[in-house]
Amino acid sequence: MIPITVREFAKIVHATAVTGDDNNRAVTVSGVQVDTRKIQPGDAFVAFEGAQTDGHLFVNNAFDCGASVAIVGKPVKTDGGCVIQVEAPLTAIQALAKHERSTFTGPVVGVTGSNGKTTTKQMVAAVLGGAKSCLYTQGNFNNELGLPLTILQRTPAHRAMVLEMGMRGFGQIASLCDIAQPNIGIITNIGQSHIELLGSQAGIAKAKAELLAALPASGCAILNQDDDFLVQVAEQTKAPVIWYGLQSDADVHARDITWTKEGMRFTAVVFGQTQQMFLPTYGHHNILNALAATAVGHATDIPLPQISERLAALEELSGRLNILQGKDQTTIIDDCYNASPLSVTASLNVLAELAPENQRIAILGDMFELGWFAEQGHRQVGEHAAQVGVSRLMAVGDDARWIAEAARTGGVKDVIHAPTVETAISQLAAWIEPQTTVLVKASRGMHLERIVAALTTSEVGTAEK
Repeated sequence: MIPITVREFAKIVHATAVTGDDNNRAVTVSGVQVDTRKIQPGDAFVAFEGAQTDGHLFVNNAFDCGASVAIVGKPVKTDGGCVIQVEAPLTAIQALAKHERSTFTGPVVGVTGSNGKTTTKQMVAAVLGGAKSCLYTQGNFNNELGLPLTILQRTPAHRAMVLEMGMRGFGQIASLCDIAQPNIGIITNIGQSHIELLGSQAGIAKAKAELLAALPASGCAILNQDDDFLVQVAEQTKAPVIWYGLQSDADVHARDITWTKEGMRFTAVVFGQTQQMFLPTYGHHNILNALAATAVGHATDIPLPQISERLAALEELSGRLNILQGKDQTTIIDDCYNASPLSVTASLNVLAELAPENQRIAILGDMFELGWFAEQGHRQVGEHAAQVGVSRLMAVGDDARWIAEAARTGGVKDVIHAPTVETAISQLAAWIEPQTTVLVKASRGMHLERIVAALTTSEVGTAEK
Protein backbone atom coordinates (compact mmCIF):
# COMPACT_ATOMS: atom_id res chain seq x y z
CA MET A 1 0.00 0.00 0.00
CA ILE A 2 1.04 3.60 -0.43
CA PRO A 3 2.50 4.61 2.98
CA ILE A 4 0.28 6.66 5.30
CA THR A 5 0.70 7.85 8.88
CA VAL A 6 -0.70 5.86 11.78
CA ARG A 7 -2.92 8.84 12.60
CA GLU A 8 -4.45 8.82 9.11
CA PHE A 9 -4.63 5.03 9.23
CA ALA A 10 -6.69 5.15 12.44
CA LYS A 11 -9.12 7.58 10.85
CA ILE A 12 -9.63 5.43 7.74
CA VAL A 13 -10.40 2.25 9.70
CA HIS A 14 -12.81 4.13 12.03
CA ALA A 15 -10.90 3.42 15.22
CA THR A 16 -12.96 3.20 18.40
CA ALA A 17 -9.88 3.47 20.61
CA VAL A 18 -6.15 4.06 20.13
CA THR A 19 -3.73 2.98 22.84
CA GLY A 20 -0.01 2.52 23.19
CA ASP A 21 2.91 4.75 22.34
CA ASP A 22 1.54 8.07 21.09
CA ASN A 23 4.83 8.79 19.34
CA ASN A 24 4.05 6.00 16.92
CA ARG A 25 1.16 7.97 15.46
CA ALA A 26 3.56 9.91 13.24
CA VAL A 27 5.09 6.68 11.94
CA THR A 28 3.99 5.46 8.53
CA VAL A 29 2.22 2.21 7.72
CA SER A 30 3.33 0.64 4.44
CA GLY A 31 1.50 -2.69 4.37
CA VAL A 32 -1.03 -4.98 6.01
CA GLN A 33 -0.59 -8.57 7.20
CA VAL A 34 -2.82 -11.06 9.00
CA ASP A 35 0.06 -13.52 9.60
CA THR A 36 2.92 -12.48 11.90
CA ARG A 37 5.29 -14.75 9.94
CA LYS A 38 4.94 -12.48 6.92
CA ILE A 39 5.33 -9.12 8.65
CA GLN A 40 7.84 -6.67 7.27
CA PRO A 41 8.93 -3.53 9.12
CA GLY A 42 6.21 -0.90 8.73
CA ASP A 43 3.33 -3.31 8.28
CA ALA A 44 0.07 -3.18 10.20
CA PHE A 45 -0.87 -6.46 11.84
CA VAL A 46 -4.58 -7.27 11.84
CA ALA A 47 -5.67 -9.66 14.59
CA PHE A 48 -8.45 -12.05 13.59
CA GLU A 49 -10.23 -14.32 16.03
CA GLY A 50 -10.72 -17.69 14.32
CA ALA A 51 -11.92 -21.15 15.22
CA GLN A 52 -8.39 -22.55 15.54
CA THR A 53 -6.41 -19.60 16.85
CA ASP A 54 -6.78 -16.00 17.97
CA GLY A 55 -4.58 -13.37 16.36
CA HIS A 56 -4.95 -11.16 19.44
CA LEU A 57 -2.52 -13.52 21.21
CA PHE A 58 0.23 -12.58 18.73
CA VAL A 59 0.15 -8.78 18.92
CA ASN A 60 3.41 -8.57 20.90
CA ASN A 61 5.03 -10.94 18.42
CA ALA A 62 3.88 -8.67 15.59
CA PHE A 63 5.58 -5.67 17.19
CA ASP A 64 8.76 -7.72 17.70
CA CYS A 65 8.70 -8.40 13.93
CA GLY A 66 8.55 -4.68 13.13
CA ALA A 67 4.83 -3.94 12.85
CA SER A 68 4.00 -0.23 13.02
CA VAL A 69 0.57 -0.79 14.47
CA ALA A 70 -1.86 -3.54 15.42
CA ILE A 71 -5.57 -3.57 14.58
CA VAL A 72 -7.65 -5.47 17.12
CA GLY A 73 -11.30 -6.23 17.68
CA LYS A 74 -11.04 -6.40 21.47
CA PRO A 75 -8.73 -4.95 24.16
CA VAL A 76 -5.27 -6.51 24.39
CA LYS A 77 -2.31 -6.09 26.71
CA THR A 78 0.95 -5.24 24.96
CA ASP A 79 4.53 -4.46 25.88
CA GLY A 80 4.40 -1.38 23.67
CA GLY A 81 3.36 -0.17 20.26
CA CYS A 82 0.29 1.54 18.93
CA VAL A 83 -2.89 -0.55 19.10
CA ILE A 84 -5.99 0.50 17.17
CA GLN A 85 -9.26 -1.05 18.29
CA VAL A 86 -12.11 -1.30 15.76
CA GLU A 87 -15.60 -2.73 15.68
CA ALA A 88 -14.58 -5.50 13.26
CA PRO A 89 -11.08 -6.16 11.85
CA LEU A 90 -12.49 -7.40 8.51
CA THR A 91 -14.49 -4.21 8.02
CA ALA A 92 -11.37 -2.21 8.86
CA ILE A 93 -9.31 -3.99 6.20
CA GLN A 94 -12.07 -3.43 3.66
CA ALA A 95 -12.25 0.28 4.50
CA LEU A 96 -8.49 0.58 4.14
CA ALA A 97 -8.56 -1.20 0.76
CA LYS A 98 -11.39 1.04 -0.42
CA HIS A 99 -9.28 4.07 0.49
CA GLU A 100 -6.26 2.59 -1.31
CA ARG A 101 -8.36 1.97 -4.41
CA SER A 102 -9.64 5.57 -4.35
CA THR A 103 -6.08 6.85 -4.82
CA PHE A 104 -5.41 4.60 -7.84
CA THR A 105 -6.05 5.96 -11.33
CA GLY A 106 -5.11 3.00 -13.53
CA PRO A 107 -7.46 0.35 -14.96
CA VAL A 108 -9.02 -2.02 -12.44
CA VAL A 109 -10.31 -5.23 -14.00
CA GLY A 110 -12.84 -7.37 -12.13
CA VAL A 111 -12.97 -11.00 -13.31
CA THR A 112 -15.69 -13.48 -12.44
CA GLY A 113 -17.43 -16.47 -13.98
CA SER A 114 -18.29 -20.06 -13.15
CA ASN A 115 -15.21 -21.42 -14.92
CA GLY A 116 -11.98 -19.98 -16.24
CA LYS A 117 -11.78 -16.87 -14.09
CA THR A 118 -8.38 -17.74 -12.60
CA THR A 119 -6.80 -18.51 -15.97
CA THR A 120 -8.42 -15.43 -17.50
CA LYS A 121 -7.08 -13.34 -14.64
CA GLN A 122 -3.60 -14.67 -15.31
CA MET A 123 -3.87 -13.93 -19.03
CA VAL A 124 -5.21 -10.42 -18.43
CA ALA A 125 -2.40 -9.71 -15.99
CA ALA A 126 0.13 -10.89 -18.58
CA VAL A 127 -1.40 -8.65 -21.25
CA LEU A 128 -1.31 -5.67 -18.88
CA GLY A 129 2.38 -6.09 -18.26
CA GLY A 130 2.86 -8.92 -15.77
CA ALA A 131 3.92 -8.78 -12.14
CA LYS A 132 6.19 -5.77 -12.48
CA SER A 133 3.45 -3.34 -13.47
CA CYS A 134 0.19 -5.20 -12.79
CA LEU A 135 -1.16 -6.13 -9.36
CA TYR A 136 -3.29 -9.26 -9.58
CA THR A 137 -4.97 -11.80 -7.32
CA GLN A 138 -2.66 -14.54 -6.10
CA GLY A 139 -4.00 -18.05 -5.50
CA ASN A 140 -7.62 -18.03 -4.39
CA PHE A 141 -7.58 -14.62 -2.68
CA ASN A 142 -10.86 -13.73 -4.34
CA ASN A 143 -13.22 -13.26 -1.38
CA GLU A 144 -14.19 -10.58 1.13
CA LEU A 145 -10.77 -10.81 2.83
CA GLY A 146 -8.50 -11.87 -0.03
CA LEU A 147 -9.60 -9.12 -2.43
CA PRO A 148 -8.89 -6.19 -0.05
CA LEU A 149 -5.60 -7.78 1.00
CA THR A 150 -4.67 -7.95 -2.69
CA ILE A 151 -5.44 -4.27 -3.21
CA LEU A 152 -3.31 -3.45 -0.18
CA GLN A 153 -0.29 -5.08 -1.88
CA ARG A 154 -0.20 -2.15 -4.30
CA THR A 155 3.11 -0.34 -4.83
CA PRO A 156 3.86 2.85 -6.80
CA ALA A 157 5.15 0.66 -9.65
CA HIS A 158 1.73 -0.86 -10.33
CA ARG A 159 -0.13 0.61 -13.29
CA ALA A 160 -3.12 -1.78 -13.34
CA MET A 161 -5.04 -4.16 -11.09
CA VAL A 162 -6.70 -7.46 -12.02
CA LEU A 163 -8.96 -8.73 -9.26
CA GLU A 164 -10.61 -12.13 -9.33
CA MET A 165 -14.06 -12.13 -7.71
CA GLY A 166 -15.41 -15.33 -6.22
CA MET A 167 -19.07 -15.78 -5.35
CA ARG A 168 -21.16 -18.09 -3.19
CA GLY A 169 -24.37 -16.08 -2.91
CA PHE A 170 -26.29 -12.99 -3.88
CA GLY A 171 -24.76 -9.65 -2.91
CA GLN A 172 -21.20 -10.92 -2.56
CA ILE A 173 -19.88 -9.65 -5.89
CA ALA A 174 -21.66 -6.35 -5.28
CA SER A 175 -19.80 -6.06 -1.96
CA LEU A 176 -16.47 -6.82 -3.62
CA CYS A 177 -17.20 -4.24 -6.31
CA ASP A 178 -17.95 -1.65 -3.63
CA ILE A 179 -14.37 -2.11 -2.46
CA ALA A 180 -12.64 -2.60 -5.81
CA GLN A 181 -14.60 -0.12 -7.94
CA PRO A 182 -13.70 -1.91 -11.20
CA ASN A 183 -13.86 0.05 -14.43
CA ILE A 184 -13.50 -3.06 -16.61
CA GLY A 185 -15.51 -6.20 -15.91
CA ILE A 186 -15.17 -9.70 -17.38
CA ILE A 187 -17.67 -12.54 -16.95
CA THR A 188 -16.33 -15.71 -18.51
CA ASN A 189 -19.45 -17.90 -18.43
CA ILE A 190 -22.40 -19.10 -16.37
CA GLY A 191 -22.09 -22.74 -15.30
CA GLN A 192 -23.59 -24.91 -12.58
CA SER A 193 -21.07 -24.30 -9.77
CA HIS A 194 -22.84 -23.01 -6.60
CA ILE A 195 -26.22 -24.04 -7.97
CA GLU A 196 -26.97 -25.54 -4.55
CA LEU A 197 -26.97 -22.02 -3.09
CA LEU A 198 -28.45 -20.03 -5.97
CA GLY A 199 -31.04 -22.49 -7.23
CA SER A 200 -30.48 -22.32 -10.98
CA GLN A 201 -28.15 -21.06 -13.69
CA ALA A 202 -30.43 -18.04 -14.04
CA GLY A 203 -29.77 -17.32 -10.35
CA ILE A 204 -26.03 -17.70 -10.89
CA ALA A 205 -26.22 -15.30 -13.84
CA LYS A 206 -28.09 -12.78 -11.67
CA ALA A 207 -25.40 -12.97 -8.99
CA LYS A 208 -22.53 -12.68 -11.48
CA ALA A 209 -24.24 -9.72 -13.17
CA GLU A 210 -23.68 -7.67 -10.02
CA LEU A 211 -20.29 -6.95 -11.59
CA LEU A 212 -22.00 -5.48 -14.65
CA ALA A 213 -24.23 -3.25 -12.54
CA ALA A 214 -21.18 -1.87 -10.71
CA LEU A 215 -19.32 -0.72 -13.84
CA PRO A 216 -19.34 3.01 -14.63
CA ALA A 217 -20.64 4.27 -17.96
CA SER A 218 -17.08 5.28 -18.78
CA GLY A 219 -15.88 1.71 -18.23
CA CYS A 220 -16.17 -1.46 -20.27
CA ALA A 221 -17.88 -4.84 -19.94
CA ILE A 222 -16.23 -7.83 -21.63
CA LEU A 223 -18.61 -10.75 -22.09
CA ASN A 224 -18.57 -14.21 -23.65
CA GLN A 225 -21.02 -14.07 -26.55
CA ASP A 226 -21.15 -17.87 -26.71
CA ASP A 227 -22.96 -17.95 -23.35
CA ASP A 228 -26.71 -17.37 -23.69
CA PHE A 229 -27.09 -16.36 -20.04
CA LEU A 230 -24.60 -13.52 -20.49
CA VAL A 231 -26.44 -12.27 -23.54
CA GLN A 232 -29.56 -12.07 -21.37
CA VAL A 233 -27.97 -10.04 -18.53
CA ALA A 234 -25.80 -7.70 -20.65
CA GLU A 235 -28.39 -4.93 -20.47
CA GLN A 236 -27.70 -4.55 -16.74
CA THR A 237 -24.55 -2.52 -17.37
CA LYS A 238 -24.28 1.16 -18.25
CA ALA A 239 -20.87 0.50 -19.78
CA PRO A 240 -20.29 -0.37 -23.43
CA VAL A 241 -19.91 -4.11 -24.05
CA ILE A 242 -17.14 -5.85 -25.96
CA TRP A 243 -18.32 -9.30 -27.02
CA TYR A 244 -15.81 -12.10 -27.46
CA GLY A 245 -16.34 -15.67 -28.62
CA LEU A 246 -15.67 -18.33 -31.20
CA GLN A 247 -18.41 -17.12 -33.55
CA SER A 248 -17.36 -14.79 -36.35
CA ASP A 249 -19.87 -12.07 -35.42
CA ALA A 250 -18.24 -11.42 -32.01
CA ASP A 251 -16.23 -8.19 -31.69
CA VAL A 252 -13.20 -10.24 -30.69
CA HIS A 253 -13.09 -13.77 -32.09
CA ALA A 254 -10.72 -16.51 -33.24
CA ARG A 255 -10.36 -18.31 -36.54
CA ASP A 256 -7.94 -20.79 -38.14
CA ILE A 257 -7.32 -22.68 -34.90
CA THR A 258 -4.58 -25.32 -35.08
CA TRP A 259 -3.10 -27.59 -32.39
CA THR A 260 0.62 -28.30 -32.06
CA LYS A 261 2.75 -30.25 -29.61
CA GLU A 262 3.54 -26.98 -27.83
CA GLY A 263 0.05 -25.44 -27.71
CA MET A 264 -2.43 -23.75 -30.04
CA ARG A 265 -2.14 -21.23 -32.85
CA PHE A 266 -4.99 -19.09 -34.12
CA THR A 267 -5.82 -15.79 -35.72
CA ALA A 268 -7.40 -13.24 -33.41
CA VAL A 269 -9.82 -10.83 -35.07
CA VAL A 270 -10.30 -7.65 -33.02
CA PHE A 271 -12.84 -5.26 -34.48
CA GLY A 272 -11.64 -6.23 -37.95
CA GLN A 273 -7.91 -6.17 -37.22
CA THR A 274 -6.09 -9.52 -37.27
CA GLN A 275 -3.16 -10.87 -35.28
CA GLN A 276 -1.48 -14.28 -35.20
CA MET A 277 -1.55 -15.76 -31.70
CA PHE A 278 0.10 -18.67 -29.91
CA LEU A 279 -1.00 -20.08 -26.54
CA PRO A 280 1.22 -22.54 -24.63
CA THR A 281 -1.84 -24.47 -23.45
CA TYR A 282 -4.80 -26.35 -24.89
CA GLY A 283 -8.56 -26.20 -25.25
CA HIS A 284 -11.07 -23.96 -26.97
CA HIS A 285 -12.05 -22.71 -23.51
CA ASN A 286 -8.52 -21.31 -23.13
CA ILE A 287 -8.83 -19.59 -26.50
CA LEU A 288 -11.94 -17.91 -25.08
CA ASN A 289 -9.95 -16.87 -22.00
CA ALA A 290 -7.24 -15.43 -24.25
CA LEU A 291 -9.83 -13.54 -26.30
CA ALA A 292 -11.14 -11.94 -23.10
CA ALA A 293 -7.60 -10.86 -22.23
CA THR A 294 -7.13 -9.57 -25.77
CA ALA A 295 -10.30 -7.50 -25.38
CA VAL A 296 -8.86 -5.94 -22.21
CA GLY A 297 -5.68 -5.11 -24.11
CA HIS A 298 -7.73 -3.48 -26.85
CA ALA A 299 -9.76 -1.49 -24.29
CA THR A 300 -6.54 -0.20 -22.69
CA ASP A 301 -4.84 0.67 -25.99
CA ILE A 302 -2.19 -2.06 -25.98
CA PRO A 303 -1.07 -2.90 -29.55
CA LEU A 304 -2.11 -6.32 -30.84
CA PRO A 305 1.48 -7.50 -31.52
CA GLN A 306 2.34 -6.77 -27.88
CA ILE A 307 -0.74 -8.63 -26.67
CA SER A 308 0.29 -11.62 -28.80
CA GLU A 309 3.83 -11.58 -27.45
CA ARG A 310 2.69 -11.48 -23.83
CA LEU A 311 0.15 -14.29 -24.20
CA ALA A 312 2.74 -16.50 -25.88
CA ALA A 313 4.97 -16.12 -22.81
CA LEU A 314 2.38 -17.35 -20.30
CA GLU A 315 3.61 -19.48 -17.42
CA GLU A 316 1.97 -22.76 -16.40
CA LEU A 317 -0.76 -22.72 -13.77
CA SER A 318 -0.54 -25.48 -11.17
CA GLY A 319 -3.06 -28.23 -11.81
CA ARG A 320 -4.52 -26.60 -14.94
CA LEU A 321 -4.04 -28.53 -18.18
CA ASN A 322 -0.37 -29.16 -17.55
CA ILE A 323 1.05 -31.86 -19.83
CA LEU A 324 3.39 -34.16 -17.89
CA GLN A 325 5.47 -37.19 -18.80
CA GLY A 326 4.10 -40.24 -17.03
CA LYS A 327 5.40 -43.71 -16.39
CA ASP A 328 5.55 -46.28 -19.21
CA GLN A 329 5.56 -43.62 -21.94
CA THR A 330 2.20 -42.25 -20.86
CA THR A 331 1.15 -38.62 -21.13
CA ILE A 332 -0.64 -37.11 -18.13
CA ILE A 333 -2.99 -34.14 -18.47
CA ASP A 334 -2.92 -32.66 -14.97
CA ASP A 335 -6.14 -30.63 -14.69
CA CYS A 336 -7.01 -31.51 -11.12
CA TYR A 337 -7.22 -27.97 -9.69
CA ASN A 338 -11.03 -27.84 -9.79
CA ALA A 339 -14.02 -29.13 -11.70
CA SER A 340 -17.60 -28.51 -12.79
CA PRO A 341 -19.64 -30.15 -15.55
CA LEU A 342 -18.68 -27.33 -17.91
CA SER A 343 -14.95 -27.49 -17.21
CA VAL A 344 -14.75 -31.30 -17.26
CA THR A 345 -16.50 -31.34 -20.63
CA ALA A 346 -13.93 -28.86 -21.95
CA SER A 347 -11.05 -30.97 -20.63
CA LEU A 348 -12.46 -34.13 -22.17
CA ASN A 349 -12.50 -32.28 -25.50
CA VAL A 350 -8.79 -31.54 -25.00
CA LEU A 351 -8.13 -35.23 -24.32
CA ALA A 352 -9.91 -36.12 -27.57
CA GLU A 353 -7.79 -33.62 -29.51
CA LEU A 354 -4.46 -34.71 -28.01
CA ALA A 355 -4.81 -38.49 -28.00
CA PRO A 356 -5.74 -40.92 -30.78
CA GLU A 357 -8.65 -43.30 -30.37
CA ASN A 358 -8.05 -46.28 -28.06
CA GLN A 359 -5.47 -44.23 -26.13
CA ARG A 360 -7.82 -41.88 -24.24
CA ILE A 361 -8.08 -42.53 -20.50
CA ALA A 362 -10.00 -40.34 -18.07
CA ILE A 363 -9.72 -40.35 -14.27
CA LEU A 364 -12.57 -38.16 -13.08
CA GLY A 365 -13.64 -37.43 -9.52
CA ASP A 366 -16.52 -35.84 -7.64
CA MET A 367 -17.65 -32.33 -8.55
CA PHE A 368 -18.79 -30.37 -5.51
CA GLU A 369 -21.38 -27.64 -4.87
CA LEU A 370 -23.89 -28.86 -7.45
CA GLY A 371 -26.78 -29.39 -5.04
CA TRP A 372 -29.89 -30.80 -6.74
CA PHE A 373 -27.99 -30.84 -10.05
CA ALA A 374 -25.33 -33.26 -8.76
CA GLU A 375 -26.63 -36.47 -10.31
CA GLN A 376 -27.52 -34.84 -13.62
CA GLY A 377 -24.19 -32.99 -13.80
CA HIS A 378 -22.13 -36.10 -13.13
CA ARG A 379 -24.15 -38.11 -15.63
CA GLN A 380 -23.63 -35.41 -18.27
CA VAL A 381 -19.88 -35.78 -17.80
CA GLY A 382 -20.06 -39.58 -18.18
CA GLU A 383 -22.14 -39.23 -21.33
CA HIS A 384 -19.67 -36.75 -22.81
CA ALA A 385 -16.75 -39.04 -22.00
CA ALA A 386 -18.43 -41.70 -24.13
CA GLN A 387 -19.18 -39.21 -26.91
CA VAL A 388 -15.54 -38.10 -27.26
CA GLY A 389 -14.28 -41.67 -27.42
CA VAL A 390 -12.74 -42.26 -23.99
CA SER A 391 -11.59 -45.87 -24.02
CA ARG A 392 -11.06 -46.29 -20.27
CA LEU A 393 -12.60 -44.34 -17.39
CA MET A 394 -11.98 -44.42 -13.66
CA ALA A 395 -14.54 -42.54 -11.55
CA VAL A 396 -13.29 -41.55 -8.08
CA GLY A 397 -15.61 -40.67 -5.20
CA ASP A 398 -19.19 -41.23 -4.11
CA ASP A 399 -20.92 -38.96 -6.62
CA ALA A 400 -18.60 -40.11 -9.39
CA ARG A 401 -20.52 -43.37 -9.53
CA TRP A 402 -22.99 -41.47 -11.72
CA ILE A 403 -20.13 -40.63 -14.11
CA ALA A 404 -19.30 -44.33 -14.25
CA GLU A 405 -22.88 -45.42 -14.85
CA ALA A 406 -23.47 -42.91 -17.66
CA ALA A 407 -20.12 -43.66 -19.32
CA ARG A 408 -20.81 -47.39 -19.26
CA THR A 409 -24.30 -46.86 -20.69
CA GLY A 410 -22.81 -44.58 -23.37
CA GLY A 411 -20.46 -47.29 -24.57
CA VAL A 412 -17.20 -46.89 -22.68
CA LYS A 413 -16.11 -50.51 -22.38
CA ASP A 414 -13.66 -50.31 -19.48
CA VAL A 415 -15.14 -48.41 -16.52
CA ILE A 416 -14.01 -48.61 -12.89
CA HIS A 417 -15.56 -46.91 -9.87
CA ALA A 418 -13.12 -46.24 -7.01
CA PRO A 419 -14.85 -44.86 -3.89
CA THR A 420 -11.64 -43.24 -2.56
CA VAL A 421 -8.39 -41.84 -3.89
CA GLU A 422 -6.50 -44.55 -2.04
CA THR A 423 -8.51 -47.24 -3.81
CA ALA A 424 -7.88 -45.55 -7.15
CA ILE A 425 -4.11 -45.36 -6.59
CA SER A 426 -3.97 -49.04 -5.65
CA GLN A 427 -5.43 -49.96 -9.05
CA LEU A 428 -3.40 -47.66 -11.28
CA ALA A 429 -0.41 -49.89 -11.98
CA ALA A 430 -2.53 -52.72 -13.35
CA TRP A 431 -5.02 -50.49 -15.13
CA ILE A 432 -3.03 -47.79 -16.97
CA GLU A 433 -1.75 -49.01 -20.32
CA PRO A 434 1.58 -47.81 -21.79
CA GLN A 435 1.61 -45.03 -24.41
CA THR A 436 -1.83 -43.74 -23.43
CA THR A 437 -2.92 -40.21 -22.51
CA VAL A 438 -4.57 -39.81 -19.10
CA LEU A 439 -6.76 -36.88 -18.08
CA VAL A 440 -7.02 -36.33 -14.30
CA LYS A 441 -9.74 -33.94 -13.12
CA ALA A 442 -12.06 -33.39 -10.12
CA SER A 443 -13.00 -30.74 -7.60
CA ARG A 444 -9.96 -29.66 -5.63
CA GLY A 445 -11.32 -31.17 -2.42
CA MET A 446 -10.82 -34.62 -3.94
CA HIS A 447 -7.03 -34.10 -3.98
CA LEU A 448 -6.45 -35.95 -7.24
CA GLU A 449 -2.99 -34.38 -7.38
CA ARG A 450 -2.07 -37.51 -5.41
CA ILE A 451 -3.08 -39.59 -8.44
CA VAL A 452 -1.04 -37.31 -10.71
CA ALA A 453 1.98 -37.89 -8.45
CA ALA A 454 1.44 -41.66 -8.63
CA LEU A 455 1.26 -41.56 -12.43
CA THR A 456 4.36 -39.48 -13.09
CA THR A 457 8.01 -40.46 -12.99
CA SER A 458 8.71 -37.92 -10.27
CA GLU A 459 6.69 -36.24 -7.58
CA VAL A 460 4.74 -33.20 -8.74
CA GLY A 461 3.86 -30.14 -6.68
CA THR A 462 0.61 -30.11 -4.79
CA ALA A 463 -2.11 -28.21 -6.60
CA GLU A 464 -3.38 -25.02 -5.01
CA LYS A 465 -5.95 -25.61 -2.31
